[in-house]
Amino acid sequence: MKTYISKIAPMLSLAIAMTLFALLTSCEQQDYPPNLSTAPGGGTVSTYKAYTLAAADTAKIYGRVVFYKYNKTITLVQMGIYNGAAGSTYTAAIFPGKVTAAPATALKVLDTVAGATGAFATSKYFSISEEGFFDKLDTYNANVTIKLGATTVASGDIGANAAPIAEAE
Repeated sequence: MKTYISKIAPMLSLAIAMTLFALLTSCEQQDYPPNLSTAPGGGTVSTYKAYTLAAADTAKIYGRVVFYKYNKTITLVQMGIYNGAAGSTYTAAIFPGKVTAAPATALKVLDTVAGATGAFATSKYFSISEEGFFDKLDTYNANVTIKLGATTVASGDIGANAAPIAEAE
């Protein structure tokens, strides 16, 4: 009898432990809904300027670039292009002058744009950490150009060269 108990004791202990575990973890738990509100002024970027990016070739890639004022030292840039090729990666940059001038040297290289999504490849926003960039945007003699390799596929004037298609203060 003693050997029988010593043989089943580990199994009995395991069975009791598993039963307790099942009872304690299968209890109905309170399901709390997510808190979708934010603190006053938090999570909101409402000052922006949007510009059109027109197709530059037969691929008919076009879109919009939006500059958001996050604070006085950070401007967020959001890109949206349409008709991009899945699997392609486009370069985006701010160039001096108008689009028609076709300058070779970029003032600010932005993030790459994914052809499949039409948005920046690594983050929703590209951050420009330059004090007053957004506030001086209207005075810039510049354009935004999207390229596939060396070929310009979409571009648009910004700043002093074009009026925003949408803006909010």
